[in-house]
Amino acid sequence: MRLSLTARLSITFVVITVACFSVVGFLLFKAVSRRIYIHDQTNIMLDARHLRRLAEELQSPDDVIEHKDRLIALVLGDNANGLRVTDRHGRLLIDHVPMEYELVMQPVIPDDQRIVPESIQSWTDRNGDEVRGVATAATLKNGDSVTIAVARSLADRTALLTKYRSDVALSLLTGLLVAVALSYLLVRRALRPLHAMAESASAITAQRLSTRMPLKDAPTELLALSTSLNEMLARLEQGFARVWQFTVDLAHDLRTPIGNLRGANEVALNRHRSIADYEALLGSNIEECDRVSRTIESVLFLARAESPQFALQRALLDTKEELHRIADYFEGISSEAGVTIHVDASATVHADRDLFRRAVNNLLSNALRYTPSGHAIHLRAASTEQGVDVSVENPGRGIAPEHLDKLFDRFYRVDRSRSDSANSTGLGLSIVKSIMELHGGSVSVQSNPQATCFTLHFPRVIPAG
Repeated sequence: MRLSLTARLSITFVVITVACFSVVGFLLFKAVSRRIYIHDQTNIMLDARHLRRLAEELQSPDDVIEHKDRLIALVLGDNANGLRVTDRHGRLLIDHVPMEYELVMQPVIPDDQRIVPESIQSWTDRNGDEVRGVATAATLKNGDSVTIAVARSLADRTALLTKYRSDVALSLLTGLLVAVALSYLLVRRALRPLHAMAESASAITAQRLSTRMPLKDAPTELLALSTSLNEMLARLEQGFARVWQFTVDLAHDLRTPIGNLRGANEVALNRHRSIADYEALLGSNIEECDRVSRTIESVLFLARAESPQFALQRALLDTKEELHRIADYFEGISSEAGVTIHVDASATVHADRDLFRRAVNNLLSNALRYTPSGHAIHLRAASTEQGVDVSVENPGRGIAPEHLDKLFDRFYRVDRSRSDSANSTGLGLSIVKSIMELHGGSVSVQSNPQATCFTLHFPRVIPAG
């Protein structure tokens, strides 16, 4: 059977309470029993000592009989006390045992020996009750000796302790019932914030990610958990929002080339065309298909980059060699655009070669689209205290400050009329940002009316060992 947390905590508290009550009751019972027995033992010992001193002041056994009432008065404080005095011939001089229990006369302590607690004897009478007592010898003034036996029945003490034990058991049972009720009520009340969290959690859906765990009146133990869950929900909400926006932007960007393909084909089918027209149509269709392929490939790369299983193949790269290789690759395109590419690099970077080239390629491709003819793009790499900075700077009309923070968002374009949408997927800078995050670095941009500069910040490599 699966128990609720309330039931489990209540049972735990009840068990602890019962265990504590039991231990305390047991210790109190033992303490009371010990105090009672010590008290009776002390009284027996003192009575025996006093009777022995009084007997030593008497002249003869007849004086003992004559002073019987005085001697008995010493033990009359309790009906459970008994006194028996015999002479050396065994003649009974005093016999006062109100409860009629057996009063043992052996062993007898000599009159010159001190009566101590260890001298007290214990035995059981015919009723099964415990009796404690002591027998001591006393020498009279005429030289005769008598034996004095003092005892006390513990029957009343046993009854008292039995009653006390019953009271403790009844108190324990009552305390158990009260503990069960109070523990359940108090635990249930204490767990109300947890129930509130459960209710809030059950209300969270993909459409209601704005719901948060209640922090008001939350106990300290749950406050940290509630705060962590709220932070997690905030991240999920942002993630869902990004996915939703990404889906909308992707659908929008794919709709354009697909619409172009359909529109061009419908126009071509309206009337008979020449072979040259069909060839031009097929060429246009291929361009649109290439655009869709680039978009899909970029989306797949971003998805793979966000996967925990994505592994980098890092190596030490000579930035001068790599940037020259990239510049040579773009030589044909830059020549057609009337743009020159200058390389100024003297650093070594620890990075994935393919991803490094892709990040710089994206930045350089972007720079070529916005660099006026007759100007130059500068590729630079230099070591810094934090690592290595690789920058791509191009002249031309700058980017407005309100757009700088959004440049690396997926499918974001500053100006669709200014952007070459036929050749751009709107994902290039997003890919650059993902590549830098994979390397533990970052990308930044600075722009003014004369030039724009993108900088890749690679962290410094700490040698192993």
